[in-house]
Amino acid sequence: MLFAEWRLIFTGPADGYVNMAIDEATLVLVGEQRVPPTVRIYHWDALCYTLGYLQDTSNWAPTVQSGEVMCVRRLTGGQACLHGGDLSYSLIVSMTDTLIPSNVLASYERISAGVIEGLRLLGIDARYAPPTEVQADGRIIATAAQARRQGVLLHQGTISLGSHEVEKAPVLPCRTLTPLSDVMGGEIDINDVAKALGMGFRRALGVDLSRSVLFAKEKRLARQLLRGKYMRPEWTFARQ
Repeated sequence: MLFAEWRLIFTGPADGYVNMAIDEATLVLVGEQRVPPTVRIYHWDALCYTLGYLQDTSNWAPTVQSGEVMCVRRLTGGQACLHGGDLSYSLIVSMTDTLIPSNVLASYERISAGVIEGLRLLGIDARYAPPTEVQADGRIIATAAQARRQGVLLHQGTISLGSHEVEKAPVLPCRTLTPLSDVMGGEIDINDVAKALGMGFRRALGVDLSRSVLFAKEKRLARQLLRGKYMRPEWTFARQ
């Protein structure tokens, strides 16, 4: 099945386990050509570390592995990220789709253009900082990571908005971003950023993004992955 349109989904807040399970469910179904290429914009209802797919956690504090702070391993690579004061997105598309370059660095630049356009709609002079980041006023405000599975590209990214909740988390080695609130000199509404990001992807990618929702089959698969994989400590901490 070929899809003439991409989906744009706003799923709102969820915890880290749920967010990672949804992304994998969509990846599987895109690979099976059962759902269209998808941009999902979401955020986090609790502080959570996401760990890079191959990241070694053997030296991390025991409190992390005991479950006192939420941690989940994602499918994409890179360093750990602390979520809670940020807006995140995933872009999931077949690697046969010529809209996104097959070259890794070129694909980062192409997708980052959507983030940059969205931020510029908010009056923020954002620029691409190769290979994986976006900066404003010389400071890194967004980062991303990728995975390629089953002939599908999964690109996960996040934009730091504010730091007030993040400051409550234990200090663990992770990627540090400058919040947009610091760049703009005040708080910014997460819904405004989400809408601008969706429009930024439409304009930068030149794709027809139709507002949609998660399909029932995605929700079912995500629930299976949530229970059978992402909530299990052996998935998060045994992949060393």
